[in-house]
Amino acid sequence: MTYKEWADEYFKSAENLRERISLLKNELKTVSPDKLAELNDRINIMTGMYYDCMDTAKLLASRKGEC
Repeated sequence: MTYKEWADEYFKSAENLRERISLLKNELKTVSPDKLAELNDRINIMTGMYYDCMDTAKLLASRKGEC
């Protein structure tokens, strides 16, 4: 696997996370108050994962000329 292919995988994972986060944010409008904190925690964790994927993808993409 090349750096570019690897970076593309991370970009794809980040996009999937972004879409899921968007769906969860829409759920915030209808979730019961007792589930609100749990849903916000899930969104925060997934947001961190999204940024980790993007950072890794950018790093790998910058190295695509190597190897």
